[in-house]
Amino acid sequence: MKKVLIIIMLLGLISPFAKPAAADNSAVIGSWKFAVIDVPYEYSNSLITFLEKEGKLTGSIKFESGNEIELTSVKHTNGQLVLTLYVEGYSITVNGKVSGSKMTGTVDTPDGKVNFTASRADTKKK
Repeated sequence: MKKVLIIIMLLGLISPFAKPAAADNSAVIGSWKFAVIDVPYEYSNSLITFLEKEGKLTGSIKFESGNEIELTSVKHTNGQLVLTLYVEGYSITVNGKVSGSKMTGTVDTPDGKVNFTASRADTKKK
C-alpha cells in the first residue's frame, strides 16, 4: 500500500512538468504572400492571413480574383504548418515549413502535389 501511495505522489509531482509546451504561433500569425506553380492561374497567387483565437490558429485565404475562403483547420508545430481548406468542393491540404519570413512546402490538390513558396507580407503601418 505504501508503494502505491508513493507512486501516486511521484506521478502527481511529475505530471505538471510532463505537459507539452504550447506552440509558438507568433511565427505564423499575420499575412503571407503565397505563390503556387502548376495550378490554374486564378489560384496561383494568394494572400493567406493567420490569426490566433482562444489559443488556436485560424485564418483565411484571399485569391487575386477577390474570392476569399476560410481555412478549415490550421496546425503549427515545431516549424511545420499544416492547413486545410475547401476549394470548389475539393479538400486541399497544405504542408509547409516555416523558416523566419519564408515558407516552403507542398499543396495536395485533386491533380496531385504541387510546390509552393510564401513570404511574409509587409505588415508595416503607414
